[in-house]
Amino acid sequence: MYFAILSVMIDRKHDEVNMDWIEIIQLKSFTGQDRDNAVAAFQQLSAPLSDAGLREIDLFKSPNLENELSILINWYGYVPPNGKSRLGLQLASAFSEFGYIYHSGWRHSSRLAHKVL
Repeated sequence: MYFAILSVMIDRKHDEVNMDWIEIIQLKSFTGQDRDNAVAAFQQLSAPLSDAGLREIDLFKSPNLENELSILINWYGYVPPNGKSRLGLQLASAFSEFGYIYHSGWRHSSRLAHKVL
């Protein structure tokens, strides 16, 4: 029989210069058509080659708020003081034509690891 044990794994990084961090660009689209146009625009994007530390850019749709989307930009490296990269600011500006934008940055703090014995 297997038991799942949850343990908190605190990431004790002493290197404050290079670390995992994300940006979240939340879009509340004006209309359903604006939402669809935002999804189409996202699918036309290509990842920039010059942004060192960029891992991936994902689009998420809210399961219960039809007109809400989030773009998650996953980074490893230097975290700007305001938590927003040039790429994130450009995406937030570009997607603002489809609705209201809330843009925030988040520095990795710790992780809850799942262990199976």
